[in-house]
Amino acid sequence: MTSTHRRRRGALALAALAGALLLGSPLVAPSALAASAPESGGAVEVSYSDASEIRPGEGWLIDCSGVGALEGITVTCAEDRVELVSAGFDTDLGTQTLTVPQVFGATRLSVDYRVRLEPPPAPEVGVDRLDLPIAVGEQALIPLSALAITCAVCTDDGGATIRVDDPPAGLSAGVSSTHLALRTTTPGDAVVPITVTDDAGQAVSIELTVSVIAAPDPTIGGLHVVGDATAIPVVDQIWGGDAAIVCSAPQSIGLRCTPDGGVERTGTGPSQLLFRVVADDGRFTWGSITDDPDADDIALAAPSWESEAPLSLVSAPVDEQQADDVVPLAGLAQLLEGIPAS
Repeated sequence: MTSTHRRRRGALALAALAGALLLGSPLVAPSALAASAPESGGAVEVSYSDASEIRPGEGWLIDCSGVGALEGITVTCAEDRVELVSAGFDTDLGTQTLTVPQVFGATRLSVDYRVRLEPPPAPEVGVDRLDLPIAVGEQALIPLSALAITCAVCTDDGGATIRVDDPPAGLSAGVSSTHLALRTTTPGDAVVPITVTDDAGQAVSIELTVSVIAAPDPTIGGLHVVGDATAIPVVDQIWGGDAAIVCSAPQSIGLRCTPDGGVERTGTGPSQLLFRVVADDGRFTWGSITDDPDADDIALAAPSWESEAPLSLVSAPVDEQQADDVVPLAGLAQLLEGIPAS
């Protein structure tokens, strides 16, 4: 996961270095400064995505030759600051000690800072009601990208999971690393309790509402397939009568449709494309393509009735600056782009 690193100064540096700032006061002689040196420089939390700084008090300089190293955190030193940049959140990294020697004239101090990683933002699930009704008795596959899960640290090998908690009577539900599987025998609203946990062990639970309807046999359908997405024509993944394909950019991760009906990658990492198949009478259904760049063939996504699965099909959080840069209604415009199915 690539993040833009920003410098965080102000309150964090001041709080972490309260002792050092007091030491740097011009009202205190250097000998008194050495005598009153604290045993610890306090705690510094390093963000999973930002650069954090340690600064000496006024008049003090950092002796970079004596600054130590940290596991999982890049330490860059200059005489007026030490910059700390996380290589990514790691649950195995606890609190580490960083020694930062500081000099004021002939006075020299070695100040120890307790450095730890700041917890990332907790995961979020952006959808609590599916906009696709399912038919009574139908085995429905819901692409995980449709849930709009935002997670800073949900990785293949980091321990992140998605879990279906106890579903109500009459509803069967399970989950794989790519899809949610549902089947119910009762029309009306069905509530699916879901819990998402990230690599850091932070969990969020939601109740996903699904509309279940008594419907005639479908006349159109979309396939849920897994394979090399760039080699899979979207138009070949539908069946039934005349229909249009609508690619859903807001409900896809790392993939988008091309004007000629193909698929292209928009990033790296786990990717999934959700598309809608819309009939002339307004009825529609979903299909999906889950990217597996190493696959030689295209396979149908199999339903899983397990209660828990690894989770990596997520979107990264958007910070405030990135949100300001987003063009309004761009996602809606892409959503309304239809690709003729025939």
